[in-house]
Amino acid sequence: MKKLILMFLALLTVMVGNAAGRKINIMDLPPFERAVVIIKKFETLHKPEHWPYVGYGHCVQPGEPYRRGVQLTEKQADALLRKDLRKFVSLYKAYGKDALLLSES
Repeated sequence: MKKLILMFLALLTVMVGNAAGRKINIMDLPPFERAVVIIKKFETLHKPEHWPYVGYGHCVQPGEPYRRGVQLTEKQADALLRKDLRKFVSLYKAYGKDALLLSES
């Protein structure tokens, strides 16, 4: 938990490019988007040799359509990350605004 909090604090000054190509401060983003940017920065896109991990830290579960040796595109990995993050945030929804932080512990 301390590691995650320190990571968030360290990234307060991180600049993120938007679609127009200009830089914006990470703190200008909504909390969910901030979490996505931070996870992508520190998790990085997994390669086929990292199996059973695909995308940005997703551990493949039995019955999922991911295959060994096939790397997800950045778009697929981003969609999977957002899906996983929404799922874990919903597990902690009883904690209100802290649900996002708790989902990453």
